[in-house]
Amino acid sequence: MRPLPRSLRGLTVVFLALFLTVTALAGFGTFFGTASMVRVLVDERIESESETLVPKGTTPDRGELSRHIVEMARQRDTGDLGVLLSDAQGNPIVGNVRLNRELPLGYSSLGRDDRIEGLSAGRVWVREIGGGMRLAVFAETEPVDNYFAMRRRIYFAGFGAIVLVVLAGLLAFRRLVGKRIDAVRQTAESIIEGDLAQRVPMPGDGGEFDQQAGAFNRMLDRIGQLMGEIRNVSNDISHEMRTPLARLRNELALLEQSAAAEPVRERVAMARMQADELLGMFSAMLRIAEIEDGSRRAGFRPLDMGELVAEIVEMVQPVAQERGQRVLMERADEAKLVGDRQLLSQLLVNMLENAVRHTPSGTRIRVSVAREAEAVVLVVTDDGPGIPASQREHVMRRFGRVERAGQAGGQGGGHGLGLPLMEAIVRLHRGTLALEDAGPGMRIVARLPV
Repeated sequence: MRPLPRSLRGLTVVFLALFLTVTALAGFGTFFGTASMVRVLVDERIESESETLVPKGTTPDRGELSRHIVEMARQRDTGDLGVLLSDAQGNPIVGNVRLNRELPLGYSSLGRDDRIEGLSAGRVWVREIGGGMRLAVFAETEPVDNYFAMRRRIYFAGFGAIVLVVLAGLLAFRRLVGKRIDAVRQTAESIIEGDLAQRVPMPGDGGEFDQQAGAFNRMLDRIGQLMGEIRNVSNDISHEMRTPLARLRNELALLEQSAAAEPVRERVAMARMQADELLGMFSAMLRIAEIEDGSRRAGFRPLDMGELVAEIVEMVQPVAQERGQRVLMERADEAKLVGDRQLLSQLLVNMLENAVRHTPSGTRIRVSVAREAEAVVLVVTDDGPGIPASQREHVMRRFGRVERAGQAGGQGGGHGLGLPLMEAIVRLHRGTLALEDAGPGMRIVARLPV
């Protein structure tokens, strides 16, 4: 059994199809039911008139019956009732109707093809009354000419108007429901993108949609409150620990430079570098929290990614050359979009530094900026060792680092927040970040919608 559609459009189509089917059946049923009732009533009338002229079980006098029929024809309108007396061969004897065909015994229908004056549709009852005679009594089934044609037009107009009204109401209802669903969807998408301040618009009429929007907004308020508390705890920890850690780092730097530290200078220097790494980690955590807040979107401005990438590549070139690496600008389309220049600069720097830091001397790092139909695609490719496919999801998480044989601390050190920071910046711009195999090497692809 085919399941019912679940989408709003599918349900609308199904409801409309059922309504049209039921309306059509009701219209046809009413029309033909009325026609059948009229036919039964006319049959009863012509039978009654026939028995009035010649009661059942009697054999009428031909002359007297003929005079009675003539008198009856004078008193009645031709279009109202017709009578025809004929012999056994169908030859007319007397009556106010002439036929172009022989009628069978019993009931039968008449139409325009019978060419009876004043009759467009009717019924006739023919019976043998003895004496070699047949009596036929006619009556119209239409009170006026073309009555059934007019009634068909009335039915089509009436039921058509009902269909139009229901269709208009259904479309208006679908538009209203669809608009409310779109409002909830857009709010949910904004929440997914990190804008926790968005809420579902409330019509303010106190109806079901208003109550649903209110409940949804209260849920978002509660989620925002909990997320804020978690973020505050994380930020407070980072802030509180960064200050004493900075003091410790400065003390280690002073100690490293003193003459008294000569025997342990190397170990003091290592401790200072570890303090620097911790400070960098706390700074990255605070930076990610700031970006995920979504408030930076208010500062978005138009910029050209092609120009920005060229600037960052020129800035990173000296660092790469010191390590024996080459940074090549393969493609730089004019790629204008709306975004945060500072954050996009940080994204580019992180992408290039990630390639420089985690690849050996002699590596080629290729950069391209391409403008597509609805997005700007930024790609940084290297021919280094790359990241195994099994670990790519792991390194996109906070503090996730590639583990290689002989490297307990991960590939080239680091605190494991570089890629999450890049992803947060891309997500703030409603884009996507992906790690791909360059065969050999790694390709980082940032797709930013324009």
